[in-house]
Amino acid sequence: MSGRILSNRYELLERVGGGGMAFVYRARDLRLNRIVAVKILSPHFTSDEDFVRKFRREAQAAASLSSPSIVGVYDVGQDGDVHYIVMEFLHGKTLKQVLNENGPLEVSEVLQIGRQIAEALQVAHKHGVIHRDIKPHNIMLTADGHVKVTDFGIARAVTASTLTETGAMVGSVHYISPEQARGGIVGEKSDIYSLGVVLYELLTGQVPFAGDSMFSIALKHLQEQPRSVRELDPNIPVAVEQIVQKAMSKDQASRYQTAEELASDLKRLLQAEDKQVTLQGLVGDIETITQSTTELEKTRVAPPSTAVPTRKRVEHAQPEKRKRAWWKYMALSGGVIAVAAVLLLLWMFRPGAVVEVPDVVGLSLSEAQRTLSDHSLGFSVGDEQFSDADPNLVIDQNIPEGRKVRAGRIITLIISKGPEYADVPDVIGKPLRVARIELQNAGFRVAEPINKIYADAAPDTVVEQNPTGNTRLKRSTPIILTVSQGSAPQPFTLPSLKGLTATAAQQLLSELKLTLGDVSGPADGVVVEQSP
Repeated sequence: MSGRILSNRYELLERVGGGGMAFVYRARDLRLNRIVAVKILSPHFTSDEDFVRKFRREAQAAASLSSPSIVGVYDVGQDGDVHYIVMEFLHGKTLKQVLNENGPLEVSEVLQIGRQIAEALQVAHKHGVIHRDIKPHNIMLTADGHVKVTDFGIARAVTASTLTETGAMVGSVHYISPEQARGGIVGEKSDIYSLGVVLYELLTGQVPFAGDSMFSIALKHLQEQPRSVRELDPNIPVAVEQIVQKAMSKDQASRYQTAEELASDLKRLLQAEDKQVTLQGLVGDIETITQSTTELEKTRVAPPSTAVPTRKRVEHAQPEKRKRAWWKYMALSGGVIAVAAVLLLLWMFRPGAVVEVPDVVGLSLSEAQRTLSDHSLGFSVGDEQFSDADPNLVIDQNIPEGRKVRAGRIITLIISKGPEYADVPDVIGKPLRVARIELQNAGFRVAEPINKIYADAAPDTVVEQNPTGNTRLKRSTPIILTVSQGSAPQPFTLPSLKGLTATAAQQLLSELKLTLGDVSGPADGVVVEQSP
């Protein structure tokens, strides 16, 4: 799709990421002449009109948010059957990548990151937008050390579609709130709980709850208390531990009531630390990365919910009695549906049930998702890798086909990003040794054997290459090189050797840089015939 122009405005330059739900391209806004990120919905989702409608509505709500800590959404559009969102293009890494590379962070760094996330949630909540999927994968740390929260509102759009299709629950099991796990109403305090889990992981390097299946983890969010962060690292201050515990309280009434309260406590502690905190060092060397490539599909968990923004609930705090009765009926119906869904899923993934892992290699992510769900298995998306397979196809799975596992086991899938393309370096005029290095560094290989021709260039200088330089090709493509073997010899007239002795003839040939061939006859005789 690279090279296509959407809506006569957004030129797709190259694909930079993607997953089961969407593909992300680096693009140029031709109208404003700026680089943007364009997220294009997978055809699997665009066929669901209800999903597309919800997705557009939630994306438009996210576009209304303005905060230094929220990834900007510039536009939402459609070009034919392509549905897309235009967003701020970022250079940085997700917090998950930072954690994988650095391990637990310094307390002051965690406080700084947490404060910026809480401030982003504060802005969103004031506009009635609940994130629903706060996790390190959806939080970017830019090259200049700023925190950016991505994918506001998108989880809500995904919920209904994925539930009915796969029987799975949306969200990330390690970060969901207890009310999400039980199918309750999701609100501001759900985001606060998830942020508490993120702080826990940033401080300790591990999530508070782990398990063999996503449902065992979800039940722990409902029933168990996590180990204290100070138990895992005694150097963590008591005040920091108390903030995490309050944010992660299972009782919503005991949590921070607003993100603003949490941001205020984090800011106060940060000032008490009395440190100049810079986050640039956490990012280090980076590749160009856009906002989270919508990793909602990476681990499916939490039950569906008809979340109502808190501000809107307050505005309707005094409805007419008839309307109140209607809402009670709707809430009861929604609760019954959610409980039924959870009970169904718990039966599907009941303890002791053993299933056989199917082979999903070669399937699209959506097909693999359905196949695993049919076998009562969950899934998560691991790395995306360049390969000769088409984009969005499964190229590996961490548990092989045929192995017996407990129902609910999460199968990690490796997804193809398609072939990797690059520009062929122009190596004409360069020494062969240098040309080899440049081509290999760019991901190409030199075809063997090397062609050699007479040319005016110095010996071993590249005089021809095929394909030519600056051509965009799949990496590992062989490049045919032709090098010079020096100038062609100049023709001259061979003198007659007749009448010369063999010794004299050999001396003359040596002066002409020629070699004497076979000699017949006596050695002391004279030349009577020569060829040529």
